[in-house]
Amino acid sequence: MRLSLAEIAAAIGAPLPDGAGGVAVLRAVADSRQARPGDLFACLPGGKADGHDFAAGAVARGASAVLAARPLPDVAAPVLVTPDVLAALGVLARWARLRAKARVVAVTGSAGKTTLKEMVAQVLSSRFTVARNHKNFNNQLGLPLTILEATGREDFWVLELGISRLGDMEELGAVALPDVAVVHNIGPAHLEGLGSLQGVARAKAALLGFLREGGTGVVNRCYPELWEAALAHRRALVSLSTRADVAADVTCLWRDGAGPGMGRFRLDIRGEALDCELPYPGEHFSENVAAVFAVAMLAGFPAAETAAALAEPVSVEGRFCCREAGCLTLIDDTYNANPLSMRRAVECAARMAAGRSLILVLGDMLELGAGAAGEHRELGRFIAAHAASAVIWRGAQAESVRLGLGNGDWPGRFAVAPDAAAFSAAWAAAVPAEGVVLFKGSRSCRMEEFLRLAEAVCAARAAAGGDA
Repeated sequence: MRLSLAEIAAAIGAPLPDGAGGVAVLRAVADSRQARPGDLFACLPGGKADGHDFAAGAVARGASAVLAARPLPDVAAPVLVTPDVLAALGVLARWARLRAKARVVAVTGSAGKTTLKEMVAQVLSSRFTVARNHKNFNNQLGLPLTILEATGREDFWVLELGISRLGDMEELGAVALPDVAVVHNIGPAHLEGLGSLQGVARAKAALLGFLREGGTGVVNRCYPELWEAALAHRRALVSLSTRADVAADVTCLWRDGAGPGMGRFRLDIRGEALDCELPYPGEHFSENVAAVFAVAMLAGFPAAETAAALAEPVSVEGRFCCREAGCLTLIDDTYNANPLSMRRAVECAARMAAGRSLILVLGDMLELGAGAAGEHRELGRFIAAHAASAVIWRGAQAESVRLGLGNGDWPGRFAVAPDAAAFSAAWAAAVPAEGVVLFKGSRSCRMEEFLRLAEAVCAARAAAGGDA
């Protein structure tokens, strides 16, 4: 978004360096390695490094100006000084959002919101110009950076909002100021910061309080706590449902699989029925599909046009991406995990296995507070009911999962793998030549490390002429 430094200084209330008002800024960055001409480099403190120490490097790479919490006399570019750099980015992004012509669709939920964001953007892009978050840049830093990188002339912005503590949604909603606010599910995620499922519902539904005049909420009625919290905001709502016994404006029912990577869905969009095959092979995708059809309806899309625009799958790194390795199907769902997303991933992987071996390479679900052990025991019970042949676990909750599996009575193989060597041994002992392998865990478990090891083993065996 092309702004002058004078506009930026006025928006955030920072003193403007002499003679710098006409300097043009095209976007903001917080990583000096990404800096290029036209950038505003934001100096943010971090646990391991202070962005102020990298300002000179950003300018050397071409950054046109710097946003800092203290003067930087040795930096050869104009410096705007503000007490809180992160807060100033939010103020600037709100200022830019209010001046952009784009209609904003804001997406939040406990599971699948990055994929939903991509699906909504894909459909809207078939008719309109659209900007959206890169990957899941959805927090108090990622959201402003997304907005400031947009031109402001797009027809739509599709913005994902991620929260983990009370007050997060208030900070993000005040920046996004959506025309359409989507909350497609809730689950027991980030309970350390949000307290309970009711707390999650209230925190997610708080987005509705930031709808612009004439805006609409899109909310899933299948979650009673969420629907109650949404009604409290007294905003216009489009209701979603994925159950035949829950009436809604837009209902999406999973019918069955339709071949590799495909699913059959039955839609009812305010009385208009539609059956379609889409590249989403699990029942839990019904929530995403329903939400996309609701947003598209509000944007003027006929249902058949929406289905056509969804014909190609979106692919989001680390979100249930499937790849074939010999006779094994490896599922990369490594980005993150909570009880809701974990159960859905296990269920979908079990359906894909369809009689073949199912191996689960899983890691701890974090930020669950005092209920962490109980949630992991429940996950063990859930796994035991879904015919997995082996579980390889990384993290401190291994014993809780083992207890949930049956405390030794479960017929499958259970292994704890704290590191690469232990994983390699468990993989060699537990993984057959044919089957489905799911990799998933919370971000800090770095389950992608185990996925890469598994891929390397499969590649080596294939090169040697053997099975994966």
